[in-house]
Amino acid sequence: MRSLKHITTAQKINMGGIFLDQAIPSGLVERVDPFVLIHHWNKPLPGGQHQRDVGVGPHPHRGFSPVTLVFKGGVHHRDSRGGESCTYEGGAQWMNSGSGIIHSERPVQSLARDGGDFEIIQLWINAPAVRKFDTPNIFHFRRIKYR
Repeated sequence: MRSLKHITTAQKINMGGIFLDQAIPSGLVERVDPFVLIHHWNKPLPGGQHQRDVGVGPHPHRGFSPVTLVFKGGVHHRDSRGGESCTYEGGAQWMNSGSGIIHSERPVQSLARDGGDFEIIQLWINAPAVRKFDTPNIFHFRRIKYR
């Protein structure tokens, strides 16, 4: 059994005009293998915005897997390989960036336009060396409803 070495508080960071909580990396913890980064975005959207003005525009990734868990609202994904999809509350998106991909992730159009609650956690998971140059691919998981 392992014991805890540190308990830290996430720090607020500015991610291109979006203020969110970043648990890793921090001043005390650079990373916890295989986790490279952990972000938490929990802020209601005011509405009255165009989708292109909200969220994170096109940016590159290579050699790791961003995994997005959607707690409230929905995330719209678009990428350089022609992929486009929306993942909603209770769902998740796992993107293996492999040899490289450019993508954007923004709140869904209805949230930008009408406003509402928006909460996601994104984990960046390091890929094993043998997988760093794989062809990029994306997996979407919808909410599972139990009776």
